[in-house]
Amino acid sequence: MSDSESWYRQGNEFMMKEKNEEALAAYDRATEIDPNHVSAWNNKGIALFRLKRYQDAIDCYDKALSLNPEHANAWYNKAKALRGLGQTLLEKANEDRVSAAKIINQSLAIFNSADECYGKGESLSTKSS
Repeated sequence: MSDSESWYRQGNEFMMKEKNEEALAAYDRATEIDPNHVSAWNNKGIALFRLKRYQDAIDCYDKALSLNPEHANAWYNKAKALRGLGQTLLEKANEDRVSAAKIINQSLAIFNSADECYGKGESLSTKSS
């Protein structure tokens, strides 16, 4: 295949079979041959979205929208990718918060042990005086 439309159609066939990596490769070829192929950029974004590569998907939608600001599907798909990215960041923040709580609990246990050691040391030093 040498023309962008053939690669675009092949990408669409892969997408229907949920072969997202293969679809992505086909859309890559389509956009390399024709950097102004709006639908190939949009569908490349969809393949990336399915692979949970949200920022890359957003970049593709932005490219499609720079070529055609009236492309309704690209706007809709960008919104979905932004939500996916936002949700991913929230999940990461939640994981970090959980990790932080565990570390704080470990720290408190260490401080409690330190307090016991201070208490023991104080008790021993008053005995020997």
